[in-house]
Amino acid sequence: MAATDEPAILGTIGRKRLCFALSGIDGLLQTSTIRTYDVGTTTGVSAALMSFQRDIGLANLPRRSAIAVAGLARGDAISITHTRWFLSRSGLNAMLGQPPLILNDFAAEAWGMCSAGARMQESFGGDAKPNLQTPGCYVVLGITSGLGVAVLNRSQTGTVTVLPTEAGHSAFAAVSEELAQLVSDLTANRHPAATEEIVSAPGLLSIYNLIAKRRGASPRARTPEDITRTVQSDPIARAACEMLSRAFWAQAGNLVMTFGAWDGVIVTGKLATAMRPILAQASAQALFAVSAKHRRVLEGVPRTLITLEHAELVGVAEALRGAS
Repeated sequence: MAATDEPAILGTIGRKRLCFALSGIDGLLQTSTIRTYDVGTTTGVSAALMSFQRDIGLANLPRRSAIAVAGLARGDAISITHTRWFLSRSGLNAMLGQPPLILNDFAAEAWGMCSAGARMQESFGGDAKPNLQTPGCYVVLGITSGLGVAVLNRSQTGTVTVLPTEAGHSAFAAVSEELAQLVSDLTANRHPAATEEIVSAPGLLSIYNLIAKRRGASPRARTPEDITRTVQSDPIARAACEMLSRAFWAQAGNLVMTFGAWDGVIVTGKLATAMRPILAQASAQALFAVSAKHRRVLEGVPRTLITLEHAELVGVAEALRGAS
C-alpha cells in the first residue's frame, strides 16, 4: 500500500474540544470514526490521540495526519486561540513518524467547500450560482464567534489551493455614515476597529445592546442565539440583524475586490445560517456593490450560503488529498 493510500488521522483543535477521526484509503472522512474530547478533561493533544487510538481500537496510529487549529498555523509551537494550549509540529512528527499537515480551522472549512457533501441553502444574488467545481477564484466567509475569511482558487487544470487569511482581524471599512457611526459608538472612537468586532456573533450582541440603548429600551436578549430566535417578535433584534447584514455585505464587497474573487462569495457559519432571510434582503445586498468603478461587476458576482456537516474534518481530508 502506497503512503498516499494509507488511512490518516484527521483532527480539529478548538477552544472547548478536540475532535479526531480517520480517513479511508480513498482519503475521505469516515464519519463512523469521529470521536470528541473535552479540553477541560484532557491533558494534551498526545493524550487525546492515545484516547482516540484506544477508543477506535487501533493497534497503531496512522503516520499521516491533518489537523485544523483555531489560530494562526505558523511555526512549530502553534497557539490555540483563547486557550493556554499549544500544538507542536515536531511533537506530532515524533509521535506519528511523519510531519503533520496543520491548517487554520477556517481554511479547513474552505477546503471542505470542494467536497460532494457541501449543500447550497440560499442564493443571495449575482449572475449565477457559484460552482466550486469550475475554475475560478472564490472568497469563503464564515460568520460565527468571529469572521472567518479564506480564498479558494481552482485552476484551469482542476488544482485547488486555499489561501488562509486573518482578514477578520483587519480594520473594518465603513462605507456609509450609518456604519461609520456604528463603529464610533461601539468602539468609543478607538481605531482601528477589527471587522469581527462588528461582523460576528459577539458583534451582533454588541449591536443589539447599542440599538437598545439608542432607543431607551431594556435589552431582552442575553445571547446572539436569543437575538436570532426573537427576530420576528423583537424589533430591536430585527434591527440588530439588519445592521449586521449591511456591515457584512459591505465588507464582503471589499474582500472580493481585495482578493480578486470575482467568481463567487461563499457564505457559511451558524450565525449566517440563522440570519439567512435577513442576509438576503435587498437593502443589505445593496452595500455589496458600493464601488463606483466596479459596481456592475460586483453586482454580477454570485453569492450563496453553503452548509456542510463536519466541515473542518471534511476539509482537512480534502487538503491532505490535495497535498498527496
